[in-house]
Amino acid sequence: MIYAILMAGGMGTRLKVPDEKPLFKLHDKPLIKYVLDNLSSSKLIDKIIIAVSPNTCKTTEYLQSLNMDFEILNTSGKDYLEDLSYILDYFEKKSKNNTLLFINADLPFISTKTIDYVLDYYFKSDKDALSVVVPVEIFKNLGLDYSYEFNGCVPSGLNILRSENIIQNETQLILKKVELALNINTLFDSEIAEKLYYEYYL
Repeated sequence: MIYAILMAGGMGTRLKVPDEKPLFKLHDKPLIKYVLDNLSSSKLIDKIIIAVSPNTCKTTEYLQSLNMDFEILNTSGKDYLEDLSYILDYFEKKSKNNTLLFINADLPFISTKTIDYVLDYYFKSDKDALSVVVPVEIFKNLGLDYSYEFNGCVPSGLNILRSENIIQNETQLILKKVELALNINTLFDSEIAEKLYYEYYL
């Protein structure tokens, strides 16, 4: 089984708005709905799981109001790594052979085409895990900040793991795609995203 794990439990403090980050609106639509729609259109993903937490109670209420096929998984929301470990434990109890595609709720422009391309690339590799990274020049060209850089690349927030809570052999996929750099962490990020909106959604 291929599960998409939509991470929507973080506090999103850098955005500095009263709304929960997954519900922050880009062009009058919540960030999480963009990601959810693009995941739902994938021909490869079997099931969508949305990881929420006490930090995102209103997001949970919003999701429950949607007439869409997904499951909600409650996590602590203390930090990303703790939630990741909890999710891996949860799925490991079901099977160690499932594929888990992790994607953050603040990535409204990652297209279904890119999601399926990344999954296809993963299945052609001989590694258990895959991290998708973006060249740092993409961020610099857009004037976007980034919190971490390694060997000239920035993590995109899109990763694949096998459903086992162990250190996994990982391959890296470098994609020079603006859509992967547009994670909405600050109001400035959202302003750039608004300017680029019509390049991705007509």
